[in-house]
Amino acid sequence: MKSILITCALLFGNQRCLADDTSGPNRSTIQKFAWGSLYFEPRSIGPFQLESNNDGFRLRSNQGEVSIQGSEVNGYRLTWGKEFLTISQSGGELDIRGQDKAWTLSSQNGRYTLISSAPRDTLVFERSGNTFSIKGSKGLVTATKEFQTLHIKSPLGNTTITNDIGKRTMSGIALGQIPYLGRGLYIPFHGVGIFIDIERQFPMQEVAEWVEWKPILGL
Repeated sequence: MKSILITCALLFGNQRCLADDTSGPNRSTIQKFAWGSLYFEPRSIGPFQLESNNDGFRLRSNQGEVSIQGSEVNGYRLTWGKEFLTISQSGGELDIRGQDKAWTLSSQNGRYTLISSAPRDTLVFERSGNTFSIKGSKGLVTATKEFQTLHIKSPLGNTTITNDIGKRTMSGIALGQIPYLGRGLYIPFHGVGIFIDIERQFPMQEVAEWVEWKPILGL
């Protein structure tokens, strides 16, 4: 992993470094986890230098220097000047914190809860049979699969998607407008970022091909 990342730094501008199936388009993964990834954004930071050391990574760019230190066992700390983010995991709970913000993802009995302070919201993800639901401050979103048809209900209205062989049709509210439908939560940090991959924990295969890399919450 480390040698590949350094090669990408040397090949800055090569589109292959920007195609990442772990963190999403225009992002390059620094470290992959069961819950998501640490990444950086080559297109937005300009010329950069990514180095690995004994306890993590250091990224230098026109946005300054970001230090990533730690391990999966002890957690990670991202530092940019006096700003920081910490990542820790205990049991089934993932906790990410900065000076004045925090995000927590926890699971219990097949239900996943994401508590976010920036933006402020609490999302609950559940699945029952062929229906999954996401509930937050913007309301309840449900998606139900019936044979080749997916029915999505949201506070904005209804959407119906039919995927027959050789023919796909959609009617109703555009998926990009429906709140909470997406792959996960992106937490940017001066050219580096933390990606919480909700879909990996709570699969939403029915809509993944349509809105896979849309953020669940905008920061």
